[in-house]
Amino acid sequence: MESLEVKNVKCGGCVDAIKNGLAELEGIEVKNIDIPTGKLDFESEGKTPLSTVKEKLDSLGYPTNA
Repeated sequence: MESLEVKNVKCGGCVDAIKNGLAELEGIEVKNIDIPTGKLDFESEGKTPLSTVKEKLDSLGYPTNA
């Protein structure tokens, strides 16, 4: 399991947008997104580099803190 801190997560709609956006990436499965902290937990099969996950989050409007 991998985790990232994501900015701008404010509601269930944000969670859905992140889940749907990351579902487009091969081998990425979102496990949990904590709205108050912005902590995103996901499984990666190693087919998509972490840099690509971060770029996708940025393009969705949810940049990471790392």
